[in-house]
Amino acid sequence: MADQVILQTVGDAERAERILDEFEQRTGLRADVGDEGRIYDIHDDEHRTRIVQTLTDIDDHWTDHLGFKLPG
Repeated sequence: MADQVILQTVGDAERAERILDEFEQRTGLRADVGDEGRIYDIHDDEHRTRIVQTLTDIDDHWTDHLGFKLPG
């Protein structure tokens, strides 16, 4: 069973989209896009532990534009 991570826009939407597009390119993860944000299925510990580091590598201020949401 896969775990899910939801990343949602909380700031500049254009910058957030750019960050998420780059995130997907670097990780190979693909999102389902929903009202609550982009939903990623995380299948192993390697993906899980690289999320924050990858976002930080893309943009040191990613937290100004994106936030995590718990799956509902």
